[in-house]
Amino acid sequence: MNSRSRSHREESFERLYEACYRDITAYVTRRTTASDVGDVVAKVFAVAWRRLERVPEPPDDRLWLFGVARRCLSDSQRSDNRQLRLRARLAREPDLAANTRHSVDADPRLELVVSAMASLTSNDREALRLVLWEELTHAQAATILNCTINAFEIRYRRARNAVKDLVEKATSPSFTTTTLINKPDIAKGVPK
Repeated sequence: MNSRSRSHREESFERLYEACYRDITAYVTRRTTASDVGDVVAKVFAVAWRRLERVPEPPDDRLWLFGVARRCLSDSQRSDNRQLRLRARLAREPDLAANTRHSVDADPRLELVVSAMASLTSNDREALRLVLWEELTHAQAATILNCTINAFEIRYRRARNAVKDLVEKATSPSFTTTTLINKPDIAKGVPK
């Protein structure tokens, strides 16, 4: 894009913004909380900037922006609903750390698993969580992580094997006394 077409693009966007900003802001204000208005309006005009070539000529441009605003409001409301459901779910579930403490009594290797998972990359850790905690299929998890099923399966196997190897290493007979000193709670319950 050369500087002339870029300046024309910027001028077109500025005209659209100046002509419609108040109407779009009023529309959004009547449909969401005051704290969300700025974010939703910003998203509307970000969409308009990205799709400027698709914005119809006046007066249809204003109607097009109302349609974009409606979809942005809908996205915002879905996001708010997801956050509310997550908060409610987290309030109902016991704290993971407390849950881990109780479970360690039943199987001391759980702390080793949690520790091993912490050593993984965030993508590998998420691959394990999606399959093991959220009980998703590999195809579903691949969609969430925006990768192919094959790439996900490689990531999942790598993570699973890394955790398995770390736990086996920590629980093997060659488990050193230095490690036992650093983890006295686990040392009592490590199977021999």
